[in-house]
Amino acid sequence: MESRKVGGGNVGKKNPALTDLIRRAADARGWGASHLARAVGVAESGDPARVNRANARRWLTGERAPEYWWPYIAQVLNLDPTNIPSATEHADAPAPDDAGALSPLAALATLSAPELPCEIRPGDIEEVQQAALTLTSWHNLHGGAGLVHQSSTAQLAWAARLLNVPCIPVLHPELFAAVAHLGMVTGAVCFDAFAHHDARRAFAFAATCAEEAGEWHLRGKIYSWRARQAVWLDRPDNALTYAEVGAVRVERLTPTERAMLSTARARAHAKTGDAQATLTAVGEADDAFSHTHPADDPPWMAYYDHAQHQGDTGHALVDLAMATRDPQHVKVAGERLAVATSLHADSYVRSRVFSRTKLATLTMATGDPYEAVQIGTTALEEAARVRSGRADAGLVELARTVKHERATVAVAAELRERIARTIGKGTM
Repeated sequence: MESRKVGGGNVGKKNPALTDLIRRAADARGWGASHLARAVGVAESGDPARVNRANARRWLTGERAPEYWWPYIAQVLNLDPTNIPSATEHADAPAPDDAGALSPLAALATLSAPELPCEIRPGDIEEVQQAALTLTSWHNLHGGAGLVHQSSTAQLAWAARLLNVPCIPVLHPELFAAVAHLGMVTGAVCFDAFAHHDARRAFAFAATCAEEAGEWHLRGKIYSWRARQAVWLDRPDNALTYAEVGAVRVERLTPTERAMLSTARARAHAKTGDAQATLTAVGEADDAFSHTHPADDPPWMAYYDHAQHQGDTGHALVDLAMATRDPQHVKVAGERLAVATSLHADSYVRSRVFSRTKLATLTMATGDPYEAVQIGTTALEEAARVRSGRADAGLVELARTVKHERATVAVAAELRERIARTIGKGTM
């Protein structure tokens, strides 16, 4: 993109005062170069990968002038893009009170960040709890990329600052538990958006808050998420460690939570190719889930119903089936994924896409390619409703399976081309 000077010459040349303004505004939000780059990319085009981290670092150090990017930097940092300090003045001039004469973008940039309360009240905690539940719903319905990603990180940054606000002892555990819940949801959102570094940081922060709150149930769920992310990053040993850490004091966990952690272990064992350990972990998950009693589960476990259990264990068995091509493994994995696909409600469309895409991939490699195309076509259509790095990665895996296993089947090759057109040929 051609660089343009926006808002005056002070933006298009090195300006220590402007650099200081940007740096102080970023520091106030706890943002480094990576976070600033993603936020600016989303503001400019909706693409969190649009801006290179190195460029954002240069804006913060003064090595590079913002030029074209200044209005978007101002927008995400709540600065006035029209009020640019000169190269020789201090960068603390107040923004004008009259936003009515500004452009819509400039008026938005003048909105101030909300102030922290003087002390923590029950309503502040309820607000954080509700934010976590709302983001969970958005995440399941729309995926973790785009607006959901941006909203979750901004809300977590705000909630984390609440931990420094005076709080009476009786509310202390509730506050840390609420922030831990929001941190876990934010980690899951970042994981789904493939912002893996942010996801790891959010999960680690959430785990610390859960431990401070003495929240064993939430702690177990957070470590389950950490295990799932490690599996995706092909780090099964780390995944096993996280699953085992999450199961500390397992007697305090509900059967549903024990099933969840066992499926995490199953998926990690499957990645290592250990068939017996995978089957053992799946059996333990099935046994635990047979004793589930949803009324005893915390709110964040509501998602783990029969469809989710079948999908999670099915995913573990698919990895085993694809590696061994054992007919029994293929049969059981396919059956479980088919159940998950049929039972996932529209509120969990993203999970349904995961299971349907895995089922299409398994069928393409080991079964009828024409049936696989039907399943994969539906998965591709449903995936258009969500913005999810994991959903896209599953479709890419399906396309590669077509290339390696069924390249000569015309309808399969056509599906592969549709996936390439939808996601981008560069990923294939």
